[in-house]
Amino acid sequence: YYQKTVVELERQVFGLLYNILSFYELYRDKDHEGEGGISDNVLDQWIMARLNLLIVTCTDSLDHYKLMEPVRAIKDFIGDLSTWYLRRSRDRLKDGDGGAKQTLYTVLKTVSQLLAPFAPFAAEDIWLQLKGESDAESVHLSSWPPAFSTQLDEIVAMETMEAVRAICTAGNALRKKLAIPVRQPLQSITVKGEELSGAHCALIMDELNVKEVSFDVSMDEEAVLDTTITPALKAEGAYRELVRAVQDLRKAKGLTPSDPITLTVSSSIENTLAPFMDDFKKTVLADTVSFGENEGEVVEIDGKALNVLLG
Repeated sequence: YYQKTVVELERQVFGLLYNILSFYELYRDKDHEGEGGISDNVLDQWIMARLNLLIVTCTDSLDHYKLMEPVRAIKDFIGDLSTWYLRRSRDRLKDGDGGAKQTLYTVLKTVSQLLAPFAPFAAEDIWLQLKGESDAESVHLSSWPPAFSTQLDEIVAMETMEAVRAICTAGNALRKKLAIPVRQPLQSITVKGEELSGAHCALIMDELNVKEVSFDVSMDEEAVLDTTITPALKAEGAYRELVRAVQDLRKAKGLTPSDPITLTVSSSIENTLAPFMDDFKKTVLADTVSFGENEGEVVEIDGKALNVLLG
């Protein structure tokens, strides 16, 4: 029992946390590691509100000699940081968004301080990887992070994001029920409830791979998907499947996200891929893409076998 608990804790806390740190290191930019204000991005605002709540929870619990509450809170926070914040911020970090990089740096560094009383060696390891010239030599010599004052309505920020996540959970459940994979774009989803901001709707559209989000307070269902797949949507779905296949090949070959490649793909997908070519080359970091017969890996796209040669 205890061994299983330790394994689960390692996976759900330290495994996730070090994966986040590794991703941050891939796109690290020390110009964005100083003191900065709160980003205007709703994801950054949400995770900073969550971080502030975590600081308050850990500080109050430790002041009253309670140990289980902060451990649970840290575990839940790291889960949210990985499965929602980082997953929805990957493209921003890859594209060099300063707000995202500053936010993730601040979060990781603060988490190492909050983790220090409970996992001193892991906290020290993370601190040493992140600390700047003006920081304490050890996380255990740094000052305990105070709860910070922001210009945000933190309760609203967290409640609104929870509403967004609930919509995404319902939409993904609908896709699963209808056997429509997430990589297949759909035109729209209609949601029961009050309208959300454009920034929050953009998160829903990205997560559910839909073009539009609308709201209706009078509908009976929690969410309804438009399942009509036009030829254009079908083509975009095939494009996304090819991107996934190429990214899997890159990973299998041990390439880093910054390693450029050349591609040769079966001619049968050339017309389908044409409208997306610029985005495709940028996403998979391909210098050139050519079409024709090749002896590359066989991948299945839209139920058809294609050969993809990665060089």
